[in-house]
Amino acid sequence: TDADEPAAANVTVVDETPAGSNAPPLIRYSQGFENPEDKPLMAIVLIDDGTSPVAGAAGIAALRSFPYALSFAVDTSLKDAADRMAIYRAEGLEVMAMIDLPDGAVPSDAETTLGAILPVMSEVVGVLEGTRGGLQGSRDVSDQVTSILSQTGHGLLTQDKGLNTMPKLARKEGVPADPVFRDFDSKGQSPQVIRRFLDQAAFRAGQDGGVIMLGRLRADTISALLLWGLQDRAGKVALAPISAVLTRLWRWAAYRGLRR
Repeated sequence: TDADEPAAANVTVVDETPAGSNAPPLIRYSQGFENPEDKPLMAIVLIDDGTSPVAGAAGIAALRSFPYALSFAVDTSLKDAADRMAIYRAEGLEVMAMIDLPDGAVPSDAETTLGAILPVMSEVVGVLEGTRGGLQGSRDVSDQVTSILSQTGHGLLTQDKGLNTMPKLARKEGVPADPVFRDFDSKGQSPQVIRRFLDQAAFRAGQDGGVIMLGRLRADTISALLLWGLQDRAGKVALAPISAVLTRLWRWAAYRGLRR
């Protein structure tokens, strides 16, 4: 944690803002969440890259019966991205828009891309930096993305890169932002390895107050998550939707007209 930033506190996130049209998307489209025991928070975000039949009865039924909060990031390069978002939202789940910019992108590319995507992905709580071109090609591009999100009211989840400068600067501009702690299944890791990564993340959550894990909507991953949820280590954290972790330091200072 930077010296000039507040230490993460294990606080219960309570939405005191109206969920009406004036609330920012990060709050308006958030999932209800309570943390009465003030446990450290862990969010698990699963990428929907179009390869999983999420719209099928079996897929959505499995998610509906899942014992703790999962959040989803829809790849916005998919033609049916908005439809996929709508499926999750119909179940009350939180959704992020996964966005990649092309190599060599300039600030105007960021403005054009986000300007086209966010109105279509109309019920997302925030933006996930994609795993291909990403959003951190240059400082100018990162700053432009941050500026846009500060105006639209979305949160930001970045890939873990270097000193994670982008989310640090975004927070200073009033954008609730965090880096991914670990991408836990990008190399086809076994369920045993995934559960070990989750154990490590739960330990880190106890130190930082909250962590965000990134995976994919795959059968093996879902199975590993279900088994891990039954283990002792899972009981040491509050498994939360992504909005709760992004806003854990404050109930969005920019929206309140306050700065921490």
